[in-house]
Amino acid sequence: MGGKFHEVVAPEKLVTTTGALDENGKMIFEFHHTLTLAGQPDGKTKLTMRSRITNIFDPEAAKYIGGFEAGMTQSLERLTGLVENGPLMKNKPLTH
Repeated sequence: MGGKFHEVVAPEKLVTTTGALDENGKMIFEFHHTLTLAGQPDGKTKLTMRSRITNIFDPEAAKYIGGFEAGMTQSLERLTGLVENGPLMKNKPLTH
């Protein structure tokens, strides 16, 4: 996989492009993602992700693109499990 960050508005918005790379490191397709985070009255955070294909560089890309929704759903479910089980990072004092 490869990608770029295009916009970061902490803590509410992230815009990226991502895609799969072939064995030579060339992009075979590209998705544009806009992820927004919004605090909810119950203290939880609502994550909304909008994705669209912006470029297809290889005719073989279709077999990979078809699995995008399932793969992203699985990744977000794993993230939910991590978040529900406590902080992802613990603050530690910096030492030099």
